[in-house]
Amino acid sequence: MQASRFFVTVVLSFVAATGIAQDIPGVSRPVPNQNCARITWENAQGSAGEPNVNHDGTPLPGREAPDVSQGFGGIPRSEQPPLTPTQERILECSYHLSEANADLPYTLFVPTTYDASVPMPLVVDLHGLAITPLQQILFDGTTDLAERLGFIVLAPMGYSVTDSWGAARGGGFGRGGAPVETASIKPGTNERYSSAELAELDAMTVLALIREHYTIDDDRIYLMGHSMGGMGTYYLGAKYQDIWAALAPISGLGGISDVEAAESYQSIPMLLMHGDRDSIVPPETSRRAAMLLQAVGAQHIYLEIPGADHEFWIRRGAENMEKVFLFFEISHRTKSPVVFLRL
Repeated sequence: MQASRFFVTVVLSFVAATGIAQDIPGVSRPVPNQNCARITWENAQGSAGEPNVNHDGTPLPGREAPDVSQGFGGIPRSEQPPLTPTQERILECSYHLSEANADLPYTLFVPTTYDASVPMPLVVDLHGLAITPLQQILFDGTTDLAERLGFIVLAPMGYSVTDSWGAARGGGFGRGGAPVETASIKPGTNERYSSAELAELDAMTVLALIREHYTIDDDRIYLMGHSMGGMGTYYLGAKYQDIWAALAPISGLGGISDVEAAESYQSIPMLLMHGDRDSIVPPETSRRAAMLLQAVGAQHIYLEIPGADHEFWIRRGAENMEKVFLFFEISHRTKSPVVFLRL
């Protein structure tokens, strides 16, 4: 099913250690109690995984191309290309989440245009299953577009790479709702926090931390995510709907269950994107979500990418990532500037 049959738009650190912040353009002041350092090439290269295709998706010499119809076993992977100047300024950070009794990582990008006297928009970027915050923020174009358009980008961990951002309350991926033995006791109970609860707490706590220590435009905070991160975008987007200026679930797991659930998004512009050859999260998931959003009059755009698989088209697709940032660029929490058409 082609994108033209749906909705198309006419637009389309911090540091605990003294001294690091002064060396990083765009970082105005250190965040207390944080450990941050510039990205290293070794970490970036290691995060890409073993390549099975070239960066443009063509087969590697002497190696059969992965079959995208084979689910997780057919996911294309290319090696990390040389870091762009903006990617070289990504910060790998950690902070202590008391409820988890653990230090948790996140990655952060602050554009060189950051000025503490001027509020700046913020994008929260949620990773998919088994993807780290570093892998997520290294998706092609993310930091280059953030620099060009003037966005801070935050990629949290969500407690682990498997815990669905809190959406899988009764199970789902990994440990789901199981209590974590090393976590704190929840106030007023005898129970320890579950991994799903910690995933949600991590995302919202690190967001609050960045909002506290950077001058963020409260009307321009955006939430996006891929695959399991798309599930998190649906879940956290609806639960904390007063925060977000726009949402962008990409190949989003779970989608929207029914009309009642769709009503939670009536006040938030949404961009849904999906590949029509996705063998991991069926494109019908986003098609149904778009239909339900239409049914309740929620402002949205659905773009289905012909020939695209679950991930490669956005991981190595800066031209597709640009659509997300341009959508955020024209979306504002107190305005409704997005134009969409049924074709």
